[in-house]
Amino acid sequence: MSSAVAEARVTHITETYQFMEVDKDHRIERRADRSLLSADFEGWPAYRLREGDLELAIVPSVGGRLMNIEFRGTSISFVNANLKGRVARFDPVEWAGLCDAKWPFPLWGGSKTWIAPESEWPGGAPHRDLDSGAYRVVRTWCDVASMGIELESPVCSDSELQISRCIEVKAGSTTWRTLHRITNRGPRVRACGVWDVSMFRRPATVEIEVDAGFSSTHDVILPVEGHGHFADIHDTGIVSLRDRTASVACERPDTFKVGVAHASGTIQIAFAGRDGEVHQYRRIANVERDARYAHGAAVEIFNSQDLPYFEVESHSPLIDLQPGQHIEFEIVERFE
Repeated sequence: MSSAVAEARVTHITETYQFMEVDKDHRIERRADRSLLSADFEGWPAYRLREGDLELAIVPSVGGRLMNIEFRGTSISFVNANLKGRVARFDPVEWAGLCDAKWPFPLWGGSKTWIAPESEWPGGAPHRDLDSGAYRVVRTWCDVASMGIELESPVCSDSELQISRCIEVKAGSTTWRTLHRITNRGPRVRACGVWDVSMFRRPATVEIEVDAGFSSTHDVILPVEGHGHFADIHDTGIVSLRDRTASVACERPDTFKVGVAHASGTIQIAFAGRDGEVHQYRRIANVERDARYAHGAAVEIFNSQDLPYFEVESHSPLIDLQPGQHIEFEIVERFE
């Protein structure tokens, strides 16, 4: 077991930045609506990136997660109330106390990087060092163009893979990008891909743009075996297809998972805000039409029965990662 993970230390953060803008006349303006600072989030030391109405909370000590996405005072991220402020310790008894009864790993919440395919997970669970271990903060910045944070995982004691996550918020916008990188630090070739997973608060309907020319949900919606009790999800009203938009309704506490074939990489979700507001969230990832994908599709949607969340999952192509080689995958997200 990796010593960096076994110790389960929380790194206390001291950096604080407030953006100061210099105009052409060299006058300095303090921007109270734009900052990168260290502050508690739900009991964890965190970095909080604020750009106007948008605030992101990153928790390095729990798998380098983007634990919360907030827009105009409304959080769209699911955070497990039972695990707030806790960190992973890999003593068997303590580890069991973090895990859900139905899952052999902690359901922390937020957005994270997993290693695909799931069939290669050790013991049927995400790689502990990467999913629940403490990430190192490589750098932070806040300048006229953007602000952001780069994090790096320990080298996984099982797979010898290492993850880095770079989260950047563009100045003057509600757009952020996450650049995922997986590096093979071991001597063996690893067949793997980047698997970006975001846990969102239910209810919502996920709209996935697909290629033209399809008229039936059977053409684009692929039920994933082992997730749910529906005999045929196409007969439930949960999935639908209109023009180039495949919709998945994550409205109720039902368990199901689907892949979306022929996806363009663009996903849109309408989240309810305060006082009747509706916030349009958009997510864009590159899809390579002829590439191999670990689970057969570039996009997957999971809905939970036991906890009030659903997942939007974006995949990079599956590659044979050579020793010393890395793969990168970028997700761009924004509110409109």
